Amino acid sequence: MANTTVRPKFIDAGPIDKWILAPVVGLVALGTVMIYSSSFVGAYMNGLSPNYFLIRHLIWLCIGSLALFITSKINYQCWRRYSVPLMIVALLALAFVVFAPDSIAPEINGAHRWIRLGPLSAQPSEFAKIVFITYAADWLSQKGEKVRNLWYGLIPFGIILGFIIGLIMLEPDMGTSIVFAMIGGVMLFCAGAKIMQLLAGAALAFAAFLVLIIEESYRLNRLTIFLDPWKDPNGLGFHPIQSLFTLGSGGLIGEGLGASRQKFGWLPEAHTDSIMAVIGDELGFVGAVFVLILIIVVAVHGFRTALRSPDAFGSLMATGITTWIVFQSFLNIGVVTLTVPFTGVPMPFISFGGSSLVVLMSAVGILLNLSKYAQPVVEDRKELRRRKLLLRRGMS
Repeated sequence: MANTTVRPKFIDAGPIDKWILAPVVGLVALGTVMIYSSSFVGAYMNGLSPNYFLIRHLIWLCIGSLALFITSKINYQCWRRYSVPLMIVALLALAFVVFAPDSIAPEINGAHRWIRLGPLSAQPSEFAKIVFITYAADWLSQKGEKVRNLWYGLIPFGIILGFIIGLIMLEPDMGTSIVFAMIGGVMLFCAGAKIMQLLAGAALAFAAFLVLIIEESYRLNRLTIFLDPWKDPNGLGFHPIQSLFTLGSGGLIGEGLGASRQKFGWLPEAHTDSIMAVIGDELGFVGAVFVLILIIVVAVHGFRTALRSPDAFGSLMATGITTWIVFQSFLNIGVVTLTVPFTGVPMPFISFGGSSLVVLMSAVGILLNLSKYAQPVVEDRKELRRRKLLLRRGMS
């Protein structure tokens, strides 16, 4: 078996994949416009400046842009040596936000998810996403073919992932926990784990989430409301119903930028979790499809970078980052369209949220750096199949 810990011999770095950068820039630009459009009413009604959320977003956007530039210049292999220390910091931050006093980690909407940093706040679970992807890519790539062994692969990986999800559920944050579970599952699959082991792990994870839903009445109520939101149209069903009303009001081309009426006190979380509904209202079906196209372009080129990566670590990093962006995007859209039970996850690059934006843009910078080393398409189909098999087995 190849020694996966040996640093690979890279081909000369090429240019970044502009088909990753361009749609991300488009999503961020659209998000900036829609954050102002969806937030100025709520800000004014709460006695704040109409520009309050826009200004805060622009501050975070500047930080995120700098982070993207820096991470795109750092060879992605450098992150490997810091994966363990970063994981320790992430776990401590996740524990801190749960047990810290309210003056530092205030309770917002019944959850402790943010650490207050002066006038700004940071969400440790967002930082933990990219840290987990880095750690998992390093851990899985070192295992090589051993990842197919139940005791060397699925069980220890499941314990690590379960511990992180457990800390996040203490906040509590079901939506982020589901995103972590999906990222971990896809990375484990691409590292070469056996299908039957993955199915067994998925069944256990589903059972665990089901128990968590049943134990908390508000989660169980969300599930029943998902099945029929009209049971409680002025209570738990209010948000899902208003989300559908808002999304459907735009028709084909929308009511026009800034013209949504649902954001005038009717649609909760208009500038965060429900911002896609406002896009559907103001930009219509065309605007919503445009967002989907940009996400799909990122998905195609992100996974292509994973397939062409010169080593298993880079391949798994690209896989984890792309899965994170794509799955969270479709989970948010699923919630807004009432395709999945209601849970709070932001729309990547579009929803208001400083720590989410900065960490996502940092991750895109890493993905862009990975794209520099992506090897060209192999014309020989046998050689291509051989590389795919090695990639599946977690070998460089």
